[in-house]
Amino acid sequence: MKGNIIEVVEKYLSEILMDEFHRYRSWDRCYNAFSTSSKNDSQTLELGFYLASWGMYRGSGGLLQKNHMIHSGAVDIVFLKKNHKLKCSQTTEVKREDINSIFALKDELADHYGNIYFIKGTDKPKPISTTDTLLSKIILGTLGCVPAYDRYFIEGLRLEKLKHKSFTELSLKELFKFVEDNKAEFLVAQGLIKIKTQNHYPIMKILDMYFWQIGYDKELMENRKNE
Repeated sequence: MKGNIIEVVEKYLSEILMDEFHRYRSWDRCYNAFSTSSKNDSQTLELGFYLASWGMYRGSGGLLQKNHMIHSGAVDIVFLKKNHKLKCSQTTEVKREDINSIFALKDELADHYGNIYFIKGTDKPKPISTTDTLLSKIILGTLGCVPAYDRYFIEGLRLEKLKHKSFTELSLKELFKFVEDNKAEFLVAQGLIKIKTQNHYPIMKILDMYFWQIGYDKELMENRKNE
């Protein structure tokens, strides 16, 4: 293993604790907004701002050409009973048996965004790109039941020598195995986060923090060597 899970998670957490306005906190706000059993106007805004804070509104992306109401349909999808049952909480963690439901939700979200077109400059209209990164970040931010498959997380998977590095059923099964093999450390990390932030972080969020941090740290080390 490339790092002690507790130490790596604490390193990630230190950024949040040092800055009450840190962009990482956008996840907390979004996740908490979806912890209620019913929809309200704030959830669409929180989802949009969380995605912006987490890099999904870059210049080349279609989301940048839209206002936050583009996410209202996604909120509707998340709050469908069959999907909102995936919401992780202090009493409920995602399980292997939920994998099929997770990918059914992924497909619904892909259909929603993929049927929305945007225009940039003189380009022809094209649909929002429904990447694994976007879809997994939405599910992590709203339900907390999968990690976000961005480049640092994927690099972390590579460093840990996990075989599957895209948002697939095989990858989630492998991640469930990783959690099971390191369950004691994840539970300790979860307890430390609760003490330091007064917030409950589900296991998949902690998993996301761990792999993201080791992937990010590798890039920092490489950049320092090249300076």
